[in-house]
Amino acid sequence: MIERYISQVPARHFKMVRYSGFLANRKRGTLLPLVYEALQMQARKKPKKPGFAVLMKGFLGTNPFECILCKGRLCFAGAQSGMHATELLSERLCEMDKKRWLRMPELEQCV
Repeated sequence: MIERYISQVPARHFKMVRYSGFLANRKRGTLLPLVYEALQMQARKKPKKPGFAVLMKGFLGTNPFECILCKGRLCFAGAQSGMHATELLSERLCEMDKKRWLRMPELEQCV
């Protein structure tokens, strides 16, 4: 029974051929259009791949280029790795609170 399975294993360094003729990788680009033309078929066009924003909007239901705080358009400022999104968001909210606190009119009157 083992001999039966061993006979299916190719010899060492044996080059397996998956496609030959006009379907071979080397010839597909030049010969396949000729085959389509001879058979009077329309060549298939590649569908456009959706971008990152479209995929994220469809999967998560949120626009990746929209700010979750003010709903304005996001501009790329930089990337940080190693921190969780909730930590980054809480830091950003703290920074915004500090800026608001420093811009308070009561503080300007004291100066």
